[in-house]
Amino acid sequence: MFRYLPWAQDGLSILLRLILAVGLMEGVRSGYFAGFLAFYAPERLELGPTAFTLAYTLHHLADHLSKGLGGLMAERVGFGLTASLAAFVGFLALLLTPAAHGAWTLWALGLLWGVSMSTLYPGLMTYASRIAVPGREARALSFTLTLVLPWVGIGVVGVGQVAWRHPEAGLTALLFAQGAALALALSLLRFRIPVPPKSRKRYPLSRPLFFLPAAFGQTFAPALVSLFLLRFAKESLGLEPIGVGGLLLLGGGLAFGLLPFTGRMVDRKGYRLPLILGLALLGGVMLRLALGPSLAEVFLLAALGGLGFSLFMPGWNGFLAKNLPQENRAAIWGSLMTVEGLGVALGPVVGGALWEAFGLQAPFLAGGIILFSLSLFYALALRRFGWN
Repeated sequence: MFRYLPWAQDGLSILLRLILAVGLMEGVRSGYFAGFLAFYAPERLELGPTAFTLAYTLHHLADHLSKGLGGLMAERVGFGLTASLAAFVGFLALLLTPAAHGAWTLWALGLLWGVSMSTLYPGLMTYASRIAVPGREARALSFTLTLVLPWVGIGVVGVGQVAWRHPEAGLTALLFAQGAALALALSLLRFRIPVPPKSRKRYPLSRPLFFLPAAFGQTFAPALVSLFLLRFAKESLGLEPIGVGGLLLLGGGLAFGLLPFTGRMVDRKGYRLPLILGLALLGGVMLRLALGPSLAEVFLLAALGGLGFSLFMPGWNGFLAKNLPQENRAAIWGSLMTVEGLGVALGPVVGGALWEAFGLQAPFLAGGIILFSLSLFYALALRRFGWN
């Protein structure tokens, strides 16, 4: 079985524990802010929607803006220690939530929790790249991220379902899951990400600038439509929420099912064509949605979107794995994740302004143009410069 995995067998046990610990912490975070507080805060803490939604915003800003420093800490101080600290701070925030009757207390807990979690993704992705089997880096990074992200939905749906009926039971479930994450992290307390020998070859300082457009655009373009996708589906496509869920399941299932093949293609043939083609496909899907497709076309667009994402994800990860420096990799990776977070934060408000000024189709047009522009940018940039 190990012949087919993209990670080396020696570090696989540690990686799987890290993936489960980070996944649990991500599920607890999403379940807490998106599935729990809406039921618990108004009734038990007497806090309105503005108070607990601002706690969510502050938490994510603290997380994303600290990722550069968080990545540096994960690599220099020790990833096992920083992951354990993140799990402990999250557990402490959950324990103190019943006493957070003032909005300032809830905001402070969210900020502290967000800063502590800033080490997780830069550290995890750096370690996954370090133990990847040579020639399988794109698959290693893509599968690592794919194993963590489903926990976001599990946390929201699972905790929300419990908290809807019994808010206290929802808090108990969150504490149990966070406690399991803390136990896993403590089992790796002394773990450190292996640091490769210092390279004598000078890394061009201008090279990371080429990562920034995709880092921002890949999150900013979808975020333009994220908060009113259901409204658009109802008014423009005549779809109910359950229909939108089915389309997302179709596209997501296809993307995940194709990932072993597209990841293998990236590792063997290179990341340039999948990265460019994936961005172009995603841009085309957004543009066609803006022009009012028929219902039959919508299913085709969902499939094309899944194909585009299955090409883009390993293409982007392969691009990073091959071209990020080995020295201080986690810190640079964290800085890119900060840029991605800014795209998530700014996209909805820009999308809302475009909707108000030009109509509901405008954010989709803007997102499609952005993704097409990124595809063209990398088609030119990766040909002109000598990328490995």
